[in-house]
Amino acid sequence: MQKNEANHYLKPRPPVHAYLDITKRDHSGSGLTFKENWHEEMQFYYICKGSALLRCESVAVELAAGDIGIINSNELHSLINTGRKLSCYIIRLDTALLLNQTSSDYYSSLLARQLIAFKHLARHDQRLVQILRTILTEDEKRQSGFELAIQAAVLHLLAELVRHYLARIYTPERLETRLNSMHQLKRVITSIDAHYQEPLSVSELARQALMSESHFCRTFKKIYGQTLVHYINTLRLEKAEELLRDPATTITEVALSVGFSDANYFSRLFKREKGIAPQKFKKQLLGTKSQ
Repeated sequence: MQKNEANHYLKPRPPVHAYLDITKRDHSGSGLTFKENWHEEMQFYYICKGSALLRCESVAVELAAGDIGIINSNELHSLINTGRKLSCYIIRLDTALLLNQTSSDYYSSLLARQLIAFKHLARHDQRLVQILRTILTEDEKRQSGFELAIQAAVLHLLAELVRHYLARIYTPERLETRLNSMHQLKRVITSIDAHYQEPLSVSELARQALMSESHFCRTFKKIYGQTLVHYINTLRLEKAEELLRDPATTITEVALSVGFSDANYFSRLFKREKGIAPQKFKKQLLGTKSQ
């Protein structure tokens, strides 16, 4: 997963409460529900029905009905429906706009400057569920004073997160260093996406990032939670999965098309990562289409 301007999701501000955006989504059929994107706001997935896999950069979290998935500011994320039907609320919260960057309160100041990161899963937490339901109900009914009720509930939500789900606090310098490293790797990710079918060398990619090979490999793994080789192979396998849906392609043709020079190695890697051999995967797809 990579974060760049192309998948930066910037949604127009809602007319009622500019710091908060609430939508309800229903999806049928397993697979990618929300593609990779990132934004400055925090985001919550409140799962009403079904199950899903939430990916936040290097972290993968399984969500079930009643769970709350928490996405921190500036985190690259995606959501995959792992069941037949998925129903969820998506709540986006701009802490900087809500709390004002000049706030003198300690935690409010940290939240406004996006220096706090929370754990990604809240499960069996009736306090948080009740707070979210209050926000959803107030937003739906919009009775007199609902703006104040929502603001109070949001502040209550943030207090509960600080007390029970705090993962880390960045210093401004550490956050800036992390963001700078991500910007250095941006051109590398763009290059990999454009040339994944070709041989890719660590030395050339490190040169593009203006880093030594050892520093480049350490930085890449720290930010993306996986080695460079695993990232490239995962991207190639995702592309291969798309090509396998074409009944006219062979396994060898698919392997070569996505950058693998050895079809046997491709088949072993595909089975290890996907849990099914590419030949069997292809047969299942053809069988489904013929029904």
